[in-house]
Amino acid sequence: MKFQIKRLISQFIFLLTANLGLFNIKSGFCFPFFYCHSCPSASAACPLRSFEISVFKIYERPGSFSLKLLLFPLFILFTVGVITGRAVCGWVCPFGLLQRATGKFARFFKNKVPSIKTLIPRKIERKFTYIKYIVLLVFVFITPIFIGFMFTDICPNGFLVGTIPIMLLNPGLYVPATYFYVALVVFILFILLIFFVERGWCRYFCPVGAILAPFNKISLIYVSVDKEECIHCNACSDVCPMGIDVANMNRDPECILCGKCISACPKNIIKFKRVGGK
Repeated sequence: MKFQIKRLISQFIFLLTANLGLFNIKSGFCFPFFYCHSCPSASAACPLRSFEISVFKIYERPGSFSLKLLLFPLFILFTVGVITGRAVCGWVCPFGLLQRATGKFARFFKNKVPSIKTLIPRKIERKFTYIKYIVLLVFVFITPIFIGFMFTDICPNGFLVGTIPIMLLNPGLYVPATYFYVALVVFILFILLIFFVERGWCRYFCPVGAILAPFNKISLIYVSVDKEECIHCNACSDVCPMGIDVANMNRDPECILCGKCISACPKNIIKFKRVGGK
């Protein structure tokens, strides 16, 4: 079975797993990926929502802080990150599956119009990847503490799998929340982003990706490139959905371990490796 087919099967299995609530199967687990707890069929909790609730308005009510709600999703993400780094984004996350589908359109537009590589130098474009850390810090932790505004109030994931299905299931009964129109604008911008920039959400804005990305440096499983044997044909970089300079990377935080570079390498010098293994 081809490598990318295996990844696609994995993504669909986890999409089904994330929606077991459709069969009345719920859990007290936290998703180790980007998915909304408000989805009518969601089987687990949103890690970002748990973070937000744990610190919600503690500036006004110091006693409202919940260590359990903070540590529980952190423990899950820490465990996943230490073992596989950011592989969750490439193999598990349903939003990753969605962007895999729109990636073909993004590549089409990239070939038809000046690419982001042409318009913006790679070094500058790479700076954009730090936006997701700002989103995580500001909208998941700081604003919930001081003003009560939370990232999940306007999250495009929540709008797609939570708000839209609820509106369809309750026609005429749905009452828009306070930030409905802001969330609608964010959702539209999100759709435009993923159609024009391959894995644009994963690259620049995903707070869960921001948590998992640093673990690529220490994870037990990672992508390795034999730089001495590399002929620098750039076949690996050309297929990378995260825009990484694969030939020169060293456990890059943006790598989602999708394995496209492994399949594309004509010299077979890019491989999955594990710490302590060959």
